[in-house]
Amino acid sequence: MKKEPYDIEQINVMSWLRFPLIMGVVLAHCNLYAIVANWEGSNPDWPAWLVYIFNYLYWILLPARVPTLFIISGYFFFRSQKKRDTHFFVDKYKRRIHSLLMPYLVWNTIAILVMYFRYEIMGDNDYSLTDYLSGFWSSVINGNGLPANNPLWFMRDLMVVTLMAPAINYLINGKYGLLAIIFIAACYVTGIKIPVCGVSMEAILFFSIGAYMAIHKVYITSIPKYLGTIMLLLYIPVQLFMNGLSPDCRYLYLFDLLTSCIKITAAFYLVSLLFKKKILKPTPILSKISFFLYALHGIIISPIIILLYNLSGCSNNPLALLGIYMTTPIIILVMTVVSYRFLIKYTPCIAKVVTGNRG
Repeated sequence: MKKEPYDIEQINVMSWLRFPLIMGVVLAHCNLYAIVANWEGSNPDWPAWLVYIFNYLYWILLPARVPTLFIISGYFFFRSQKKRDTHFFVDKYKRRIHSLLMPYLVWNTIAILVMYFRYEIMGDNDYSLTDYLSGFWSSVINGNGLPANNPLWFMRDLMVVTLMAPAINYLINGKYGLLAIIFIAACYVTGIKIPVCGVSMEAILFFSIGAYMAIHKVYITSIPKYLGTIMLLLYIPVQLFMNGLSPDCRYLYLFDLLTSCIKITAAFYLVSLLFKKKILKPTPILSKISFFLYALHGIIISPIIILLYNLSGCSNNPLALLGIYMTTPIIILVMTVVSYRFLIKYTPCIAKVVTGNRG
């Protein structure tokens, strides 16, 4: 089936956004302040402005990363105009086994082996096999409700919401689809949670929004100029406002949803505009390494930061600490590109598995 021009533009915009969104995830996880505090067991005595940068810079500069990625995932799952019957979903699930499940298992296996080496070989801990196997879903060793490779919680929640795709299709496919989205958003805003690890209202909401866009042909490339301009003007002020809110604010989820919607709309509008003006163009290589970057950084990021922190010998020098924060993503990106090219050239079969066949 021939794609409509708007569909091609939309795919280009979403594909291009994947890399900066993943880099945003990497930058968020380069929070030197949090890593050192966890490592040393207490908060370091650093200037307030520096701590603010570590905690909030990536929120201010970058789009709402996780919600946007869920929207993109929902859109690509449903963008085919084929009849959404049993065969449609079975085919999608077969594809997701290779693109989601297999790399999820492989990368968590690597992380579990690293944990075993750290705690059993290098340390004196005595965790059970069950403790280590829990890392495939919610690691009891880490105790944070995340898989062994922490950033892969997104893949875990994405796999869960993907299994819910037939129900989501049923809810949003008809003329009351928008009401279904509003209902899910209301559940999210009121803080309603499903008490099952991996079942996330955030994932359900934003994946459903992406699905709605695909099913009802809502094109992000046709956002009106006045609306896009307003969203761009509100982009930073609303995030600064969010940064100042207390974690126990009763309207936190509402403000979070509004902020996410504003930033997502602004990002889609700006990237679409830059594509139309020929300033941006598709970047296949960046799209290809995005997943590999996302999976690899969860394993190497803490050792890199701690190594740089120890080697610098400047634990109280704000500029040196800021330098580590800005340098770490570059080091990780270089390591990702080199590793990716090596695997593609010398071990293409392995590359196919660890990248989810995205090479």
